[in-house]
Amino acid sequence: MGEFLSAPVKDKHSEEGENNLVRYASCGMQGWRKRMEDSHIADLNVGGTNVQCFGVFDGHGGKEVAQWVKKKFCEELSKNKNFKSQNYQKALFENFMRMDAMMQENTGKVELKEEAKKAKLEDEKMNKGSDKNKNEMFKSLFDPKSQDDCDVALYTGCTATVCLIDDKKAYFANAGDSRIIICKNGVAYAMTVDHKPDLDEEKTRIYKADGWVIEGRVKGKFFT
Repeated sequence: MGEFLSAPVKDKHSEEGENNLVRYASCGMQGWRKRMEDSHIADLNVGGTNVQCFGVFDGHGGKEVAQWVKKKFCEELSKNKNFKSQNYQKALFENFMRMDAMMQENTGKVELKEEAKKAKLEDEKMNKGSDKNKNEMFKSLFDPKSQDDCDVALYTGCTATVCLIDDKKAYFANAGDSRIIICKNGVAYAMTVDHKPDLDEEKTRIYKADGWVIEGRVKGKFFT
């Protein structure tokens, strides 16, 4: 999610592929947002194995984390001990936590800063020559992500909804309000539960951490 345009960008970016087990297709559109902040993965042989991984990462507050997770998720998953021992359900859970931990490490912070610089350059190129350019330049001066000492992950984030498939089963993991469904004979079946603050379990966790939920948001704010 992010700032809105006066008219939607309707260009589609599609991708497809297949192996002897699955065939996939993906399509992304920027829409009304100022920039495309979402990313996805479609890896047909994670770490050289016969395991497929598909995921969608919906950027919140910017594209930086969504792009960073796209680059890191399968790479780190293939290193996971439980993945190597074919305990895929636990490996997915641990890899979600691993992404969070890596963003707090020095290397992760530097890499996210690089993503922020790329996003800023793309914005400047997009606004070059437009009447909005001066306003955008002025706003960028106060953008915390443009400051040298900024921890980018505190200002932007992403949802993550991932499906892992081996030759026997499909495994699902979800954080945020992206969603996985399976369609069979024209009927859609939800494989994930939207991860929102007003879920009883999540609301309990928030209140135990001295927070609260107002109008479906933590402390009335939109967190990334």
